[in-house]
Amino acid sequence: MPIVAGYLPIGLAYGVVAVQAGLTPLEALAMSVLVFAGSAQFAAAGMMAAGAATATLVATTFLINLRHVLFGAALAPRLAERRWGRLAVAAFGLTDEVFAVAQATLEGVARPWPYLLGLEVAAYASWCGASWLGAWIGDALTGLGDWGLDYALPAMFVALIALQLGGRMGRGLVVALVAAGVSLALGAAGWPHWRVLGAAVAGSAVGVVMDRCASRWWRPSS
Repeated sequence: MPIVAGYLPIGLAYGVVAVQAGLTPLEALAMSVLVFAGSAQFAAAGMMAAGAATATLVATTFLINLRHVLFGAALAPRLAERRWGRLAVAAFGLTDEVFAVAQATLEGVARPWPYLLGLEVAAYASWCGASWLGAWIGDALTGLGDWGLDYALPAMFVALIALQLGGRMGRGLVVALVAAGVSLALGAAGWPHWRVLGAAVAGSAVGVVMDRCASRWWRPSS
């Protein structure tokens, strides 16, 4: 439900932006149905409006979504699934928000693949539905930037992180702070497309190092 609540305003905003960029409502909906990548869709709509070359658009989308390689690698061992068809479906529906929820809850689930599929279907349906609504309304919504809809997605991620950290002040908090610092640094350096990937790699590396150091320090003496 938090994913759905976060996707509705962002999907609505995407639909409006896509139509204003020159796409028809059907084309805007088709992009959500076939691509299903919010940040990449926003970038693509803006680049289409600016008349960017197809190769530039594809390269930008690839860089933005490169983080999904890490998401898939992290979740694959927990799915206990080897059938390529099911893995392909899981890969298509994997988003940042689905990964965040699955990473926190998948380990205690008896049937992980159907559970992950349920998360993905809910996210997919809400995103496509909101995209269609925004595209259908189109230019009827003016001054959309003043609504504060762009804050819905960051607010949802803050809530997900807070729920995962809980009252713990150890490794999770350190990883979150390192990832946030790397993301801000890359943005300030003029590399916005590398922010999420760089933060994910840095945070993961810090987490692994802390785990190994803790295991060495607390190893019982023989």
